[in-house]
Amino acid sequence: MLNYNNILFIAMLTNFSASSTGHELTDNTLFSWPENIVTKSLDDILNTLGASKTYEKDQGLNSSIIPTAYYTPEKGLGIGALYVGLYNLSDAALSQPSSVSLNSYYSENNSYGVSLKNKNFFESDNNRLFINANIANDASYFYGLSGQSDNVTNYTAEQFSADLIWLHKTSSHLYIGYGVKGVSITPTGIEKNTANNTELLVKDNSIGGSIKIDYDSRDNIDNAFKGINIGFQFNQMYSYSQSESYEQYQLYYSQYHHFQDIVGTLAWQVEGEFNSDDSPFVQLASLGGDDKLRGYLEGRHVNNQMIFSQVEYRVPIYWRVGMVFWTGAGSVANDISGLFEETLVSYGTGFRFNVKDRVNIRADIGVGDDSTEFYLNINEAF
Repeated sequence: MLNYNNILFIAMLTNFSASSTGHELTDNTLFSWPENIVTKSLDDILNTLGASKTYEKDQGLNSSIIPTAYYTPEKGLGIGALYVGLYNLSDAALSQPSSVSLNSYYSENNSYGVSLKNKNFFESDNNRLFINANIANDASYFYGLSGQSDNVTNYTAEQFSADLIWLHKTSSHLYIGYGVKGVSITPTGIEKNTANNTELLVKDNSIGGSIKIDYDSRDNIDNAFKGINIGFQFNQMYSYSQSESYEQYQLYYSQYHHFQDIVGTLAWQVEGEFNSDDSPFVQLASLGGDDKLRGYLEGRHVNNQMIFSQVEYRVPIYWRVGMVFWTGAGSVANDISGLFEETLVSYGTGFRFNVKDRVNIRADIGVGDDSTEFYLNINEAF
């Protein structure tokens, strides 16, 4: 449960203001030991894989294929391959290149999938096109709404999702856009010998449109060192499986500061997701997993309404290696008035290894109220 000290600690961090500096944190590490034969040899190997630490516009399409290993409590230990391509679509100098990534995995409990993330920046960043797609067959867990049941129902979620959103800059850092979204989730292999009400676990095929307002002054979307991102997205969805429409509202805020006198980046975020009463269970908001309150099992805390906040300090240690420390709190409920009647608190630490410009492999240990979870994955939590 969240107590006064937790609230005070989070409030102090979220109201903290730091001075920015022009130094790139990739070159400003806690320990400034000189390059040696070991790090140089490893850099040479990574560079042959396309995993250079910086991207230059004249490189054109800069590609990397990196074998990966990962672990999450939901999927167990797995292996996969990560493709990352960086490229430039604008004649002007941009703070970040366009990117495309393909992340594939197969785990010990037979979960598997492929995800696509494509970010395009056009015409001096006056227009943006973001595309995401995911195909997966994942081991999943059902504890009822808000994780109220002590029993777990195991099932497999066969899912496909895709969304596309176009954003146009209307003023400095302010973007307005629209998009389309489609989701198909089929729960299979549902355990019947549990006390849970599994009638909520039904197939859903939904399609809809989105409107988005986004203020974004971050220097890099995937791994920001400075800037603010605040916005609102509305999704109007129609479920063909249930023959009814439903709405999703998403509010988000994140801010990043790097320091002049000490090494590191302080990042924090607040995010809320609010769904109408007709929303299918498999489309509801959830806490837990490897980005929203690490330390809780993904799928344990699910309901119509969700809000959470987390604060993270990221510090580069030496060469390509860094560390992070974080704390966070959040809540799910059937209606907005029920939020924070029960609050989940999370904290933890992790290591980072930079495999490409602003792309990290992360290993995190998250601690929740009654569980400790380990995660090995790609990219920052936010």
